[in-house]
Amino acid sequence: MKEGRHSQFKDTLLLILFGVGFFVGLSHLDVVGTWTWNIVSLFTPLIVGGMIAFVLNVPMHFFEGQFDRFIINGRKAGPKVRKMRGPVAMVITLAIFILSIYFIGSVIFPNLVDAVKNLAIGVMDNYPTWLEWLSQHKMDTSIINEMLAKVDTQMILSQLQSNWGEILDTASEAAGSIVGILSNMAFGLIFAIYILLNKRKLGHQSRQIAYAYLKKEWADEICDVASLSYKTFAGFISGQCLEAVILGSLFCVSLLIGGFPYAIPIGVIIGAMSLIPYVGAFIGLVFGILMIAVEEPSQLLWFIILFFVVQQIEGNLIYPKVVGGSVGLPAIWTLLAVVVGGSVSGIFGMIVFIPLFSVLYALLRRSVYSRLRGKKIKVS
Repeated sequence: MKEGRHSQFKDTLLLILFGVGFFVGLSHLDVVGTWTWNIVSLFTPLIVGGMIAFVLNVPMHFFEGQFDRFIINGRKAGPKVRKMRGPVAMVITLAIFILSIYFIGSVIFPNLVDAVKNLAIGVMDNYPTWLEWLSQHKMDTSIINEMLAKVDTQMILSQLQSNWGEILDTASEAAGSIVGILSNMAFGLIFAIYILLNKRKLGHQSRQIAYAYLKKEWADEICDVASLSYKTFAGFISGQCLEAVILGSLFCVSLLIGGFPYAIPIGVIIGAMSLIPYVGAFIGLVFGILMIAVEEPSQLLWFIILFFVVQQIEGNLIYPKVVGGSVGLPAIWTLLAVVVGGSVSGIFGMIVFIPLFSVLYALLRRSVYSRLRGKKIKVS
């Protein structure tokens, strides 16, 4: 009896302390935000490493399964061979990851830079002809002429010279930020490698900590939610990558058949951008328009028509089945997750909110079914 009262008193005291701390935090949000940001900044490489490890663990798990299937399964493999399972899978995963980034970077950025450069040169060379054509068709070009007349090249150059010091300071700050990001990525990759090589041990230690400091029911629930979250996020990552490959391949084949310029680069760009749910492909459309406008402006209309035809096929048939099905989320909720995620935190939110909504959807469904069973109610 005394033990029960002691436990109840302890829970009440913790609740009061939490309430007081929460109220004080709300009263000093600026201080709390500053301290939180400082603490997060200290652990940025570890956080980045955890995120990289989480993503890379999906293909690594696949290669571990293939290692078990072809190397260990049905054979008397020694302990040395079994220990090679994780390192071999990690090396293959890192190699594919680095090659993928190199391939996308070497295809997207050089072609995009060339397209923008050629487009700018084409506009400068041809804008008098375009203005003459507009005038011949009785269109008012006075506004355009006034805007062009206001562009004073000498003034721009003099302003650049007078503000040269500020430009250098801004450039140095940007360079420092880039160096900081690259260093965080490098240390994060080191942490990710360590996490991936020791993921079983770290997982076991995490479960030990949960069961040591929490009630068994809470620890069971946390482990269950963590397992559900990992399966959901892993399914989304694999589904999103598969969808990007399918969409990019569809555009490559369609553009090659249609005889469009830059067919393979545009297909790769659209496929890479489609990693951003729903809206990513339209970003690829802008890049494609720029690149085709430089080479064959007469094909722009056909390219836009082809894009929307392929996009409708992919958006209505492929995406809901590949990605929506992989995370266990209905198509309407997948679209809602993209809209809400984009409004909350932009592109990052679009990518994260689909699996997050799926986890919440699965937990809500499980809670609803449990309560209905408890009330012995069947809803037809």
